[in-house]
Amino acid sequence: MKEAKHTKAHLIAGLIFVILFSHLPVIYTLFYHNLTGAPTASGGNINLTGRSPARKIVLDGKWEFYWNRLITGEPEQADKPNFLIRVPDYWSKYKINGKWLPASGFASYRLTLQGLDYPRPVTIYLPDFGSAYRVFIDGMPAAESGILSKDTRKIVTVPEAKLYPVTLSAGETHEVVIEAASTRFSGLYMAPVLEDYGRAIQEQSARDNIRFILFGTVLFSFFVLSVIYRLSFRKGIRSAWLPAMIVFVLLRLMLTTEFYSFWQKTVFFNLSYEATNGLMFFATFALKFLLIFLVQEQFGIAFSRKEKGFFFLYYTTIYLMYLFIPHGVYNRHLTIVLPVATFALEFYSFFKVYFGRQQLKKYGLLIYWGVVMAISGLIMDCYYINGNMYPNVSLALIVLLSAYLMILSLAYALRTADVYNDLALSSSRLALAKSQIAMQKEYYDTLSGQMNEIRAIRHDLRHFVGVIRGLAGEGRYTELERFVSEYAEKSETDPLPVFCENVVANSILGYYSLKAREVGIPFHCACSIPSRLAMSDSDLCVVLGNALENAIEACGNLDNPGARFLAAEARTVNSQLLLKIENAYNGSLNIQDRGYRSTKSGEFHGMGLQNIKKVVEACGGFVKTQHSGKVFTLMAAFPNPCAAEESRSVSSPDSSFRSS
Repeated sequence: MKEAKHTKAHLIAGLIFVILFSHLPVIYTLFYHNLTGAPTASGGNINLTGRSPARKIVLDGKWEFYWNRLITGEPEQADKPNFLIRVPDYWSKYKINGKWLPASGFASYRLTLQGLDYPRPVTIYLPDFGSAYRVFIDGMPAAESGILSKDTRKIVTVPEAKLYPVTLSAGETHEVVIEAASTRFSGLYMAPVLEDYGRAIQEQSARDNIRFILFGTVLFSFFVLSVIYRLSFRKGIRSAWLPAMIVFVLLRLMLTTEFYSFWQKTVFFNLSYEATNGLMFFATFALKFLLIFLVQEQFGIAFSRKEKGFFFLYYTTIYLMYLFIPHGVYNRHLTIVLPVATFALEFYSFFKVYFGRQQLKKYGLLIYWGVVMAISGLIMDCYYINGNMYPNVSLALIVLLSAYLMILSLAYALRTADVYNDLALSSSRLALAKSQIAMQKEYYDTLSGQMNEIRAIRHDLRHFVGVIRGLAGEGRYTELERFVSEYAEKSETDPLPVFCENVVANSILGYYSLKAREVGIPFHCACSIPSRLAMSDSDLCVVLGNALENAIEACGNLDNPGARFLAAEARTVNSQLLLKIENAYNGSLNIQDRGYRSTKSGEFHGMGLQNIKKVVEACGGFVKTQHSGKVFTLMAAFPNPCAAEESRSVSSPDSSFRSS
């Protein structure tokens, strides 16, 4: 299969896009303070002089940490912090009395804000945070999410916070306390942000609107893909993995921090968000594994049983590791390593597609860019939910998965349309084949009739000779001359010319020569078509039959019978079969979708030239048309290696067959 132009560049550009685009927010986070000049907390204090909550202020750095204490509700527990802890980070990365802290538990974080003077209400919250927490500014509640409890069995986590306005009291210092409780995520692994309350509410409302608009887009794509699947099912081209992929995409989106709060009670039985983390990983792994079938079907790149089995075991192993490795160990060592390891299939698939790019099917590059979008969204969401990004990219996954599903819907719609178009073309070819059989039968019936007349003449020949001999012997020459003239007139038949060596081509040319004679169209034929052709007889019928049918139709539309003519030429030159059909026409052409269409009515009329081009191009040839207002010319050339010896005897092709 011939490689499409720029395919290699598209594949490499897609890989670069995934790597750069998905990691730009990470790079920005790494150099956040260098790029923005924003302060960072040190020793449990942060200086915000000159900073305004009108724009988000990230409160990262060293906070005071109080393990197993909720210091706002019980002020007496705020005596002395256990240590200074880095925010964002997991508390299970720290030790007390030589022992690692567990992933589950509760604790308080405290930070002193200095130099902040802002007259409007503010709030502090953790965007899309998976654990339960409460935020207090100078003892006033600023945000809360889920249900905190000293008993881990009673902790309920919801990734959506309720925000409250806090008007800063007079003074240059303010105390911020965050109380957090978790069953697995162990602390403030995402950075808190300080923001104007009104702005935060507006952003939250805007994101809610965008979120459900995008989800509506996803549902629309789901509907389109479902319809396409049904149509494909009816035509026997169904793919069982497609509805499975749709279901897992929807499930994965419903489990994102942006959507889970909405579905928590109605779909997920009010399970704590942390409890559904395993289900989210399962949906992600299932989507990744289904990528194998997408690559096979749309890219034409086959995965062996060993490859499928390996990746099935690979993802099963990673999933089991995620489930059974203690949460504290996972938080300390695997929050980046394990999620990154899950993208092994994507990169392996890239190299399979890259080295097998000659096998890419139609719309394969379109699907490829859709997959690029989906992978980029999954990578960004992986970094974001683990707290490795400061920019709020919570909508990135749904935006990119929406784009992926829309591209997938478009590609499958085009693919299904092509299938139906191919079926229509096949139906027209079947109808044409039936008509070709009918015309060959009519031609052979005419030929058979003439042969029967010749047999009758040969049967009566002895009587004819006897009469001649008798009349000549008696000297009755006048009667003899009259008898011979009458017998010659009676036995005269119209000759059926032989146009070429090819039986199929000869029957088609013979049929249309008779048809042209019936309607008074002069027919000139100079065809030298060898008996052996590389193309099949059915393809020859499509090309030659359609061309002559269209030519006779065009001539029949002329008002002046004297201007009608039809000429057919065919020859082999340099292992190519060249065909040229010329005919008169009235100067009117029906052009639709940059192609010529028949003026006749009927289900399959108007597809003749389309069929000719499809057949010739499938044989590796080309079709060219010319029209001058009076004469329409169709030229076709396609390889015919079977006629290589015959073509050597021809000096050069006619100039009218050369492509410009």
